[in-house]
Amino acid sequence: MKYMLLFGLLIMLAPVKGISQGSVKEMVESKTFVFQAQSMSPLKGSMRTLSPGYTFKVSPDTLKSDLPYAGRAFQAAYGSTDGGMKFEATKFEYTVKENKKGWTINIKTKEVSGSPRVTISVFDNGSARINISSMSRESISYNGVINGG
Repeated sequence: MKYMLLFGLLIMLAPVKGISQGSVKEMVESKTFVFQAQSMSPLKGSMRTLSPGYTFKVSPDTLKSDLPYAGRAFQAAYGSTDGGMKFEATKFEYTVKENKKGWTINIKTKEVSGSPRVTISVFDNGSARINISSMSRESISYNGVINGG
């Protein structure tokens, strides 16, 4: 377990090629970036490495989550066969706080089932961590990187 935690920390601290602190700040403040998930950590269970292709896209007028999910669901949509953390929102609140190591972004969706709340910790080097909590599922975290959308 401690090796998985160490691996997660190393991913967060490793520099991302081609991304400067200024461009990361610009992406965060302009609400235009794509988070590419590299691993996920369910509330109960161990960290899992992900194959490429899982994203969380942020643009000034739309959020689009296409992330996998592992954990307990308290309610599921009738007839749904998709177990991922997948949603799209055009109505949301987006707030940014700058801190010593980067930025914390809080996103509150307004029209999505389960009302997911998303907290994104973005670091100067472009690495990021997303935590998604929902009224209908246990929370889950993802580690990865951001780049221009």
